[in-house]
Amino acid sequence: MTKEQKSLWNLQPIASDVVYTPEHVAVEIIDWCKPSGVCLDPCAGDFVFYNNLPSPKHWCEIERGVDFFDWKEPVDWIIGNPPYSIKAEWIRHSYTISDNIVYLLPLNTLFNSSRMLKEAYEYGGIVGIKHLGSGGSLGFPFGYACGAVYIQRNYRGRTLIEP
Repeated sequence: MTKEQKSLWNLQPIASDVVYTPEHVAVEIIDWCKPSGVCLDPCAGDFVFYNNLPSPKHWCEIERGVDFFDWKEPVDWIIGNPPYSIKAEWIRHSYTISDNIVYLLPLNTLFNSSRMLKEAYEYGGIVGIKHLGSGGSLGFPFGYACGAVYIQRNYRGRTLIEP
């Protein structure tokens, strides 16, 4: 195990990361990206993504003893609302196990770091971004614009941005 891999097991989300996604938002994201194949909700929380994903499906939730950083089995889709305090490491781990990643994020997440944007394009590319409103309008404790960001392995097309 490398030093970097060991450090992943020491990452813990902070209390402010526990922000539950309204079910209608999870449903809107899933309807937008239309996943098929094996799906993973990596931070299930109250299971609004998991309950609405097609089968076969799996979940991780650190508070229930299933750590996403321990997940190694390949899946076709990862969909969820990751802990923002460790989002860079979270997204990097996602790249290692899935061909399609859709996360509910503050939309500046990938664009305020050259490293994160470069890594997204080395993995593949951004298929689409669906703006869902401000964090406050979604019940989150911040006002940044939020949306679903769909990143796909080996994608080389244009990025569709939807209001």
